[in-house]
Amino acid sequence: MPAPALATTSPVEGLRRRRLGFLEVLAQSVAVLAPTAALVTVPALVATAGGSLTVPAFAAAGSLMVLVAWSVRHAARRMAAVGGVYSYCARGLGPVAGVVCGWSLVVAYAALAVSSCVGAALYASALVGWAQHPCVVAVGVVVVACGVGLVAARGVQLSARLVLALEAVSLTLVLVLLGVLVVRGGPQAGATEPAGAVVVDALPTPGGAALALVLAVTAFMGFESSSVLGVESRRPLLFVPRAVLWTPAVGGVVLLVGAAAQMALLREAPVAVLLSGAPLDGLVRAEAGGPLPSLLDAAAAAAFVACTSGAVTALVRVLFSMGREGVLPAALGDVHPVTGTPVRALLTALPLVALVPVVALLAGAAPRAVLSGAVTVAAFGSLLAYALVSAAAPALLRRIGELTPAPLVVGVLASTSCAALLLVAAVAGPWTGGQSLALVFAALVVPGVARVVWLRRRHPERLARAGVYDEPTRRSVL
Repeated sequence: MPAPALATTSPVEGLRRRRLGFLEVLAQSVAVLAPTAALVTVPALVATAGGSLTVPAFAAAGSLMVLVAWSVRHAARRMAAVGGVYSYCARGLGPVAGVVCGWSLVVAYAALAVSSCVGAALYASALVGWAQHPCVVAVGVVVVACGVGLVAARGVQLSARLVLALEAVSLTLVLVLLGVLVVRGGPQAGATEPAGAVVVDALPTPGGAALALVLAVTAFMGFESSSVLGVESRRPLLFVPRAVLWTPAVGGVVLLVGAAAQMALLREAPVAVLLSGAPLDGLVRAEAGGPLPSLLDAAAAAAFVACTSGAVTALVRVLFSMGREGVLPAALGDVHPVTGTPVRALLTALPLVALVPVVALLAGAAPRAVLSGAVTVAAFGSLLAYALVSAAAPALLRRIGELTPAPLVVGVLASTSCAALLLVAAVAGPWTGGQSLALVFAALVVPGVARVVWLRRRHPERLARAGVYDEPTRRSVL
């Protein structure tokens, strides 16, 4: 029987194949999940919505994300793709659903990069003692974006090693600071000041509990981003599934412990600290003098830089995949001949990531409002992508004749749960700005849907190519 003909080139030719080890692949997911940045910002937001259900909300969100990861893992064990979740969805549910999923990821990664750019600038300005004026933060955003762009242009290997180092240092610092605060017993509210227990121990309404769960899910966004390194990973069918599954599992434990510690501290703190927007920062400055506040600022700034780098890496590779397929302009599929970086996609995406927050800040928006608003938009995009890929994984297994009951049940459960959370996030009233930001997300998805409609009518052959993955070539076999 003759062997099947092999292609002379892979559809993703040009990327530097098989360069990244497991730690570098894992670093991509950890950087975008950004446990340090999540610990600094998310628990207090969850507490204001969920009260006494804050820690259970983190446990439930982590469990749901592990289910999604388990579904993604099945696809990642069978495809080495640059588009990651987008490619899995296109191969499982077809190109229309795949492109909608891919565009949602583009919006999510871009919004996450915007928020982390602002976060890095905010904490860096606090570290050097500058006022957190919007103009100062805008300058910081440009500096962070340029630095991330220079590292990304040098290649994904350098970027992965940098984010791994930054996240390891920053997470260690934040956990040590939390430990110091817990040992010291935390702050005590004055006789005339209401303690944070009023909020932390409150019984939430059903809507508040649902919102707390949605907000807790935002702490896990990006765990799937290592799937975009399928081509550049040394052993993609082993390293990528491990990184996708381990990141929410281990990260969930860290977030759960950190959230529990913060709730114990904030219960005794003045309620004003809890509602300040940066409660951990307030706790450290009030209770721990010396260099500890500066260490927290440095840790948070480093974590946000790592998150920016990881989000840009994932964003650029999804755009590259879409460019190679012809779903988006073909120029986005170009790579640098020496570094193997998708340079056109990088030069297209990074200026927009920097320009959006700079315009918002110069227009008078508060830096923390820009940060939280962008995170919310990213949450919408991530939840839509997770709902689609959880449904796509069993469909992909069915197409190749490998579907069993467990992936089917888990996929349906994860997909319907993510879709329900997305609906809650879109219609929930108590979440300030939630409904307006849902409209912003919907407006950002419109160009992707319009592109699908146009391709289906004018260029169905290009739409059918959605979801390319690395294929063996004659050169790689012979």
